Amino acid sequence: MARDPKPTLEQLNILVGEWETSVPGMEISGRTAFEWLEGGGFLIQRSTVQHPEYPNAVSVIGATGSDGAFQQHYFDSRGVARIYDMTLKDKLWTLFRDGPDWPQRFVGRFSEDGTTITARLERGSYPGGPLEHDFDMVYRRLA
Repeated sequence: MARDPKPTLEQLNILVGEWETSVPGMEISGRTAFEWLEGGGFLIQRSTVQHPEYPNAVSVIGATGSDGAFQQHYFDSRGVARIYDMTLKDKLWTLFRDGPDWPQRFVGRFSEDGTTITARLERGSYPGGPLEHDFDMVYRRLA
């Protein structure tokens, strides 16, 4: 069986820029910016949320996984650090981790024009547990 070709950093360019974020049905908004680390090699994601229950975060995205697969190294204002396996292909962005506390999945679909990402976040209630809907999120490109 043929494997998908190794992901390339150029695939991440669709994320570069500033985005306004929101959680439909809740008054939660924020901003996320993606920019290349000076000299390239990694994409830096900075997220701020205008709600005290949600952390601000910095993530480093690169081809650091097995066989050069994408990973997101996540760090937030609570002191939480996690590593997510990541794919970005055909306007579909996925993040997944099966951590010691609970599994998590993010699935974001880009609009045809690339200006909106509609995402679904899921989490399990215990290690190895089934994934259930946690919340939805929308990214709207600002610049």
